[in-house]
Amino acid sequence: MNFFTILLIVIIIYYFLTSSVRVKKSPNMGLTFLEAKYLISLLAKVAKSDGRVNEFEANLISHILDDLTVQINGTKEDREELKKVYNIEKENIYNAYDIAKKYQKKFNLGLRDRVGRVYFFLNIAYIDGNFSKAEQDIISKICEGLGIHPQIQNEIFARFQKDFKFRGGKEQNYYNKKYIHRKDPYKILGLQKGAKFEDVKKRYRELVRKYHPDILMGRGADEEIIEAGTKRLQEINEAYEEIRKL
Repeated sequence: MNFFTILLIVIIIYYFLTSSVRVKKSPNMGLTFLEAKYLISLLAKVAKSDGRVNEFEANLISHILDDLTVQINGTKEDREELKKVYNIEKENIYNAYDIAKKYQKKFNLGLRDRVGRVYFFLNIAYIDGNFSKAEQDIISKICEGLGIHPQIQNEIFARFQKDFKFRGGKEQNYYNKKYIHRKDPYKILGLQKGAKFEDVKKRYRELVRKYHPDILMGRGADEEIIEAGTKRLQEINEAYEEIRKL
């Protein structure tokens, strides 16, 4: 790679880091149904990349389906179609590159929009506070299909990791493990102690919808609200897990 190529990459990375720090990390409003299908197809690859989809991830995906349906001004039938696409695509995680390439060819997304999509998928991958090798490989394939240069991809991953930790991420997980068990998990969820587990699950889903950063981002919330929501969601998730294990 010659000097001028390296210089160009550095300039692009600098532009992204300085002018796009607050790039939207979830799909913009005004999506078409076709684009929503591409997004949910790629989301399925990321969610299933580590071999399983846990209950928390399943609830989150349900909320994302709701949110995408709203963004496309869709119907109940449209949501069911998106869900069907998700269920089909999660069974084959090895065509992520091909789908991402078709997506880019169809919509010709600019760099900032492509980076925004990658941030969206990274939020899903980091939902449990970890970023597995399998998740990284899938998102790398998506980046490749979207035509994002490897050096820019590395910068995206590094910036997201830093942003995630700042918003609460692994450091917040440590905080929770150290302090959260001093609090009543029922109180954290706003329930009476000993509430039925069905009521716990219902309340938990409501709180995920209210505080998850992807959903807040999709609604146009600012960074301060997203950071607060992320911290609150970590607490809610820990409380739910504690009750579930009782």
